[in-house]
Amino acid sequence: KMEEVKRNIMIAKAGGNAGKNSVGYRISLPAQMVRDLGVTPEDRAVILYMEDGKLIIEKDKSEE
Repeated sequence: KMEEVKRNIMIAKAGGNAGKNSVGYRISLPAQMVRDLGVTPEDRAVILYMEDGKLIIEKDKSEE
């Protein structure tokens, strides 16, 4: 069975040169899931895409 965890998306006002109504979105990912993707402090690139209403996160293997 696919592992499932529930998370809330954090919404915060964007800083810097962003417009006054701009917001940024973040989500906390479980450490083990991120490790299972192969993400390390030296190799953190991932690819995000939408498919059938689902957000998919994959390790970016283009630089391997």
